[in-house]
Amino acid sequence: MEQQALSPAAEHAIYFQKFIRLLVDKYQPLQIYCISKGTALADTKGCFLDQQTQYNCNYCLLLITESLTRIDHEVQDFSNFHYQQGSITILCHGKESILHAIKANNRFFITACNTGQLIYSHDGITVQDYSTPFIPTHAATKAIKHFSHRILLAEGFLNGAGECLTKEQFAVSTFMLHQVVEQCCITLIRVHLAYRSEIHNLRRMLSLCRAFSEKPYQLFLAGNSEDQRLFELLLRSYSGARYASAFSVSEKDAIILFTKVSSFLVMTKALCNDKIEKLGVEAAVYQELKQDLNLVN
Repeated sequence: MEQQALSPAAEHAIYFQKFIRLLVDKYQPLQIYCISKGTALADTKGCFLDQQTQYNCNYCLLLITESLTRIDHEVQDFSNFHYQQGSITILCHGKESILHAIKANNRFFITACNTGQLIYSHDGITVQDYSTPFIPTHAATKAIKHFSHRILLAEGFLNGAGECLTKEQFAVSTFMLHQVVEQCCITLIRVHLAYRSEIHNLRRMLSLCRAFSEKPYQLFLAGNSEDQRLFELLLRSYSGARYASAFSVSEKDAIILFTKVSSFLVMTKALCNDKIEKLGVEAAVYQELKQDLNLVN
């Protein structure tokens, strides 16, 4: 009997499981949750080549460890090297700190552990029940607080970038734009995920944003090679503008980046306002249901 070829999705599932085994063997986690997964299928056809199908997946994983020691950077570097069919963003936290956060009504960890897909458990138990529902009463208020603080910082850095641009200080302007993007990413992550990120790498932050929206990532990283070059320039500005005397940015590149980052700030405000509105609705519904239950009892 002729063996049928596996579908691209099935082939990737095997590849992903092999990666997870490598990850488990290396770091011995207690559990691994998948909190988001995005897929992309691309077919290439032509007169001078055979049909090619490329299947990529982008994941955001939560890795739970026995130790409280944070190993995010090491695990992320390991993942970047070993996983080549898309991208993986990994958040690492100790079990004790997660349980403490869940008891404190942390929206991110309650949601991730109650509704995320458990893809590995060290004890073989495939269903984890943290049995702690999230109470959404103050979620919108907290989101507004973080949004108001961070968005002012982002606007201040953007104003500074504009001033440097008019004074032809293009390298410093680009560094200020880097700060705008960082503050916007922090804002997006806090408002949408309620996660206090300690990530400062813009690529990783934008990848984490894919857990709730593709728009931030696509604005900077889903374009052509020129968009990729400009983003790399933005990344290098963080240290280059301050410490590397040879670092320079052309006027053209600085203007393009200023326009792109300005659009990102507008996008950030729109995405956050939409999420805050939804959180407010969830809080109102919860309060209404609570009042109804009290009346019944």
